[in-house]
Amino acid sequence: MYERLLVSKQDDLMQVRFNHPRLHNALDGRMLDELIQLCRGLEQDDETRFVVFTGEGRSFMAGVDMKGDAMSVNKDPDSARLRQRTGQELVKRLRELEQITVAAVNGACIGAGLAVAIACDLRVAAADSIWSLPNTALGYFFSWACTPVLVSLVGPGNAKDLILTRRQLTAGEAVNMNLANMSVAPDSLLASAEELVHRMRTGGPVAMRMAKKLVNASSPVWLGDVSIMEPELLERLYAAGEPQEGADAFLGRRMPRWDKGSGVSGDGPGAGS
Repeated sequence: MYERLLVSKQDDLMQVRFNHPRLHNALDGRMLDELIQLCRGLEQDDETRFVVFTGEGRSFMAGVDMKGDAMSVNKDPDSARLRQRTGQELVKRLRELEQITVAAVNGACIGAGLAVAIACDLRVAAADSIWSLPNTALGYFFSWACTPVLVSLVGPGNAKDLILTRRQLTAGEAVNMNLANMSVAPDSLLASAEELVHRMRTGGPVAMRMAKKLVNASSPVWLGDVSIMEPELLERLYAAGEPQEGADAFLGRRMPRWDKGSGVSGDGPGAGS
């Protein structure tokens, strides 16, 4: 049924593994579309109460596949605007699922991976996981209507730290910043996620569902106007050529050469975002 996802089910718990391990589960257009398909199925599933997302192999999700079509088709600005709306659809569907979702973060949680993680209800971090947003080094901003979600979790100052400095956080730093709920030993990551599910399973199903919706509705930021403007902003970025230069620099293992601005800092682009 899926190529980029490994899905298993036991009783009321579904486990979803991102399945692109050769590229540390970097998200491509197929994985993006399959995740939306999965969410659509879960919206009609009244038997599954919990979903654990994790990565096959060494990483959770190391951004987007820079040679893929998750962000655009052949770097075309119009396609970038439309793909942006697809990414927004994924985040919106993930956040609005009636199931309780847990991100079990192993290895690299970068760019799009961080977007998926913060769209989940809870995040369990392996102690050796790394969290970062290298987007601006690649000519993007943190999109898919995730910036308001990030700000609501970590605050404006920490959000700017992550987005503008692009530094990598350890699992402990992610917990301290409120990106992750807890840090656990790597070899007990899935067991810890399942223990969390077991603890929640004793709650009344209707009460749990309503409680999640009430928390979401009480969030100070709920996508709002950002989701309306972002596709146009992405199209403008592609017209300016920065994503193309960022991708070329990343794939060529060189520093990007921007036409305008104050230059490039000493850190090169990270994994795709």
